[in-house]
Amino acid sequence: LSVSEEACVSVPQAASLPKRRRVKRVRQHVNPLSEVAMRPLELEAGWYAEVFEDPTLPTTVDVGSARGGFCLESAREDPGRNYLGLELRPGAHDAAARKLVALESQSPRTFRKNCHFLKANANVDLARILRDVASAGSRVERVLVQFPDPHFKKRHLKRRVVTPEVAKTVEAALAFDGYAYLASDVREVAEHMRHVFRNETDLFEVPGEGTWLDASPLGRTTEREAAVLAGQGNTSTEPGACFRVAFYRRSTQQLTEDPS
Repeated sequence: LSVSEEACVSVPQAASLPKRRRVKRVRQHVNPLSEVAMRPLELEAGWYAEVFEDPTLPTTVDVGSARGGFCLESAREDPGRNYLGLELRPGAHDAAARKLVALESQSPRTFRKNCHFLKANANVDLARILRDVASAGSRVERVLVQFPDPHFKKRHLKRRVVTPEVAKTVEAALAFDGYAYLASDVREVAEHMRHVFRNETDLFEVPGEGTWLDASPLGRTTEREAAVLAGQGNTSTEPGACFRVAFYRRSTQQLTEDPS
């Protein structure tokens, strides 16, 4: 091109170019032992009765509720229970809270106020939260730990959510016939959780004898479990396999292999 021709070439300005949509990624790993994460959650007295329409309904506590899909869908299809999701990662918690607000505004007449999310660290806040649930007149029917962060590195094993303290806290809070449900697609993580509950509590294990439940007793899978079963679990130790176990507060005579 000549100088005069170059002068006639239109160069697109940055302002006229289409803007790329920015997608906010949720951070996958958070150190639960950091100074910020170890700060106790501040909750007002009577908070549980304020956030649930009927605080006397039995409560399911989902530890590590991620973006809230499991709790939201369960609450919508199961109005006879309250679902409380606990999530440490701010981005995931905020995404779940936004979904809840949207669902309540879209279906104010059909969606019962039986779901709520707290940005909480189970290793710090679980005992207080479960006490508040009971104080409000509810019974802690189920405590779920589904596909927690595996924290593979040896120096990070202490960050795992299921600790002796957490297991004992769950045991003390569970209502009679209530249970803790543990699941992972990483065998070593599932074995770790089972080992802790076996050795730190007097709860009864289902199915026992070193085997695993064939399916979730909850009647619904999390987004993570659905992906794993479809062979899309990039950290799964055995493609398509989930390792599940439940620990019940019940008598030996009542122990069955059907935790429903």
